[in-house]
Amino acid sequence: MSPEEQKHISGHLRAANGYLELGMALDAWNELEAINAEHRGLAVVLKVRLEVCRAMEKWQMMAEIARFLSQGEPDESGHLLNLAYAIRRFDKVDSAEKILSEAETKFPEDPLIKYNLGCYRAVLGKVGEAKLNLAEAFQRDPTLRITALDDPDLEGVW
Repeated sequence: MSPEEQKHISGHLRAANGYLELGMALDAWNELEAINAEHRGLAVVLKVRLEVCRAMEKWQMMAEIARFLSQGEPDESGHLLNLAYAIRRFDKVDSAEKILSEAETKFPEDPLIKYNLGCYRAVLGKVGEAKLNLAEAFQRDPTLRITALDDPDLEGVW
């Protein structure tokens, strides 16, 4: 990729991220659409597109992007978290739980996987398992305790 192409992409990504910060998801989407078609499939572009999909509540598209990114970057646990998040919103919580249960095997030390797995299990009524996941998450990242206090998914745990 030429330096000019890199500059073109970087400019649109900066603008898209700026629009996202301002809550202007449609403008962010349009910035990404202004990137040359042959570069829209780059991971760096898709990661921003995923966040735009989250902001626009385009859950199926977000899931597709997260799945694609998880295949291309299998060592990034965040892609599976994003996949589960999106799946939960347009499919079923138990489908999201299954994704994170498999992710937990691959990333046993990741506190966000444990936390979200605890949330999904709490929603499914698996309170005992949820408490175990949350305890492990809090041990690895104590700041998650604060997040948990206001998490509506965890109402059945407290």
